[in-house]
Amino acid sequence: MWAFAVGLMAISRVVSSQSAPVPVSGVQTGIDSNTGARPPRLNIDDLYSRGGPQWDLYVQALSAFQAVNETEELSYFQISGIHGLPFLPWNGAEQVPDGPTTGYCPHGEILFATWHRPFVALFEQVLVSHAQRIANHYPQRTRPTYQAAALSLRQPYWDWATDHSLPLAVILPNITVNGPNGQITIRNPLSSYRFQKTPSGAGFGGALANYPETVRCPVEGGTDDSELSDADLNLPSLALTSQTYAVFTQSQRYDIMASASSPGASFEAPHNNIHNYAGCPNGTLADIGWSAFDPLFMLHHANVDRLIAMWQAIHYNDSTMNTTGVSHGTFGTKEGSIVDAGSPLKPFFDPKLNYYNSRSASQIKAFGYTYPEINDWSTTPDELAAYVTARVNNLYGQGLDTGPRSGPKAKKVADSSTLMIAYSAEIRVGRSDVPLPCTIDLRLGDHVLGRMSLLSMPTRGMSYTSIPLGDALRQLNLRDMPEDVLAPYLQQNLEVQVRKNNGTVLSKGRDIPSLSVELQGRDVVPRRSDSELPKYGTARRWPVTKHSPRHYKLRGAR
Repeated sequence: MWAFAVGLMAISRVVSSQSAPVPVSGVQTGIDSNTGARPPRLNIDDLYSRGGPQWDLYVQALSAFQAVNETEELSYFQISGIHGLPFLPWNGAEQVPDGPTTGYCPHGEILFATWHRPFVALFEQVLVSHAQRIANHYPQRTRPTYQAAALSLRQPYWDWATDHSLPLAVILPNITVNGPNGQITIRNPLSSYRFQKTPSGAGFGGALANYPETVRCPVEGGTDDSELSDADLNLPSLALTSQTYAVFTQSQRYDIMASASSPGASFEAPHNNIHNYAGCPNGTLADIGWSAFDPLFMLHHANVDRLIAMWQAIHYNDSTMNTTGVSHGTFGTKEGSIVDAGSPLKPFFDPKLNYYNSRSASQIKAFGYTYPEINDWSTTPDELAAYVTARVNNLYGQGLDTGPRSGPKAKKVADSSTLMIAYSAEIRVGRSDVPLPCTIDLRLGDHVLGRMSLLSMPTRGMSYTSIPLGDALRQLNLRDMPEDVLAPYLQQNLEVQVRKNNGTVLSKGRDIPSLSVELQGRDVVPRRSDSELPKYGTARRWPVTKHSPRHYKLRGAR
């Protein structure tokens, strides 16, 4: 153990303060020079269960990364701090004049998707550099195996849309791995990040400043309660799987897919739910200023990046940002600025020392990684789109009444002019009208049908979400009601409730003028094969009144 600690200190000293800009290249090792095949980012559950050299190196590299002195620009503390706290310049990208006191990350706007791509790639780049140095310390007999494993190591992801519970690998307090000098047991660096000194100044404050490390669902004494996390994450009202599938099946434009700043289904919406619920509202992950310090953050954002990359593979003719938006203001971007595909993604420089923008950061190939679902080096775009579509259906489309039908009812369904109806609730709200962070619950009587999470940043602008209602209606025995009965009932009886992150119910929806809810119904043509997505018709719309519901029950309702 002592030898391992010495190794960590030696690695920490290798990383020194940077006087020149740090370019983000991602990891360019392990790429097949003949085929162009890139190593994949792996599901954290697979990496953990598989074990072996890559797992050994990943755990040790993350531990070494966290041990780098927090004053160093390439420390875990400073790289994580790009996202939010401590609200200080990084990589020479100074705060814009009159800029807001926030981090660099552009939540709630069109740059959300592309900004996080070089951010995760930078983290991955430094992480793997630690792994490669550690691999060189293994004995001669095993060194080649570990060196090869290090070359192809990439940042793993947590697919919360298929398995909502926290990965076991992030819960264990200690981890046993094979180090350069034999088997060792170390504190699990995935469970938390321990601050090297008490965070203070530059915006640090509140209850989280009382903890010496990042926390998830802290109970009395600051102990994490992972069962609380899992209970929250598995709430049916979060609808993580159906929200994810809705983006693939219904969002045909990049700007809708990429950000909750446009009406429709976006990956940012379930992303927000993970922030608010994976570590409970009182945990590190729920506070955007602090969130990137939690080791769960990069697992979460690698998955968001993966979902975006899969959507891009399916929509390969619309895979790049092609619209403009208005910035709500970040550390590096002035509030009210018009942003487009050429806007700089500060503070990230490309290898030529130009700032990345949404064009240069649009494809994962530039950063040297892929995902298990994406093979873009030996397939045509059409072949890749079909394969990724099949994976999307298999992972997220099961049990949602969208698949090909067979059996005695198949012909009747095929001949029907209305094959099925998909209902959703479309919510919009002005962020300055609600206390941030908060959750907006969509309720039907005592039942919560869905949730919209709003993070603490940005403080202005409109936010939108689309909540699929199929699962909730099925659980309430309402799914098969005729539309002319069900739609008016929901229109009059759905209500919204705004809750602060401490659980306090703030207000009835009628007290927030910018808050609106619209029920939508679409005819759906089920997919004919795994390589196709279901087809959605034009939405029929019913505005939802926000007063207290009328007290009558539909036949069949519980």
